[in-house]
Amino acid sequence: MLLDQEGLEIDEVDRMEQDTPLHKAVRYVNSLEKSIWPHGHEIVAMLLDAGCDPRIRNKAKLKPVELADPRNTDLRSMLQKGEFAMMAGGDVVDDDDGGPTGSGSDSD
Repeated sequence: MLLDQEGLEIDEVDRMEQDTPLHKAVRYVNSLEKSIWPHGHEIVAMLLDAGCDPRIRNKAKLKPVELADPRNTDLRSMLQKGEFAMMAGGDVVDDDDGGPTGSGSDSD
């Protein structure tokens, strides 16, 4: 509910590390015991669903996926899928735009 507020800047960077909320969430998951990692994944998933951009690099030039503990393959996979979805987002063609179909030629 908080992430759905109008005017909320979801990719705001902090002054010190230039981390986004997604960077901070990954750091948080890294700080958890391995047995609790799945609970932290929920936070990352919510941020990705809200539109956080996993391609943003912080002051150290690291993306959130590059901060993730290498042993946490589920988190890394989730972030990689988020990156792909952001990159492919502009390339998706909406076939049902309500416009005419066909070549546009009346002679067909």
